[in-house]
Amino acid sequence: MDSEGKDSYRLKQSGSVIGGVFTNDSIGIVRDFNEKKDLDRIIADVFNDMDLVLMEGYKLGKYPKIVVLKEKDPENETREYNKDEIIAVVGEGEPDTGFNYYGKYEAKKIVDLLELEFIKPYRLQEIDLYINSKPVVLNDFVQKIVKNIINSIIDSLKGIDKKIKDIDLRFKTGK
Repeated sequence: MDSEGKDSYRLKQSGSVIGGVFTNDSIGIVRDFNEKKDLDRIIADVFNDMDLVLMEGYKLGKYPKIVVLKEKDPENETREYNKDEIIAVVGEGEPDTGFNYYGKYEAKKIVDLLELEFIKPYRLQEIDLYINSKPVVLNDFVQKIVKNIINSIIDSLKGIDKKIKDIDLRFKTGK
């Protein structure tokens, strides 16, 4: 992302924990972590305000996957994946894949699938709960209870501005 000889590259090489590349219309940031972080934690920490995170080339991890076929052999090209993680296959023609299959020009249908299955269920939540860095869907009843408990705790605190937009609560169980 950064090229040798640039100031940002030299700063990073000399020990800077975070470095950036800026253009007129974009920014790229490279950041070192003090400890090894798994991808779930990175997504939660860095992309916490995103409705959807798409990663290209990440075959590891138990994430939903869209396999874009290079050839016309879905069985061979999906062999290295856990079949339960494949949510769609994109390619040319209409082979029988046993998966949700989309032609390479059916981007709208793929977007509809992602919105219906992965964005809307989470967008409806007012409370985002992660357990061991994995998102947990809370039903309306549980969200209401958690929200009421936290609001009651905050109401009892002194010196807190009561005009709260959001609350970020993280704790370790100590086990």
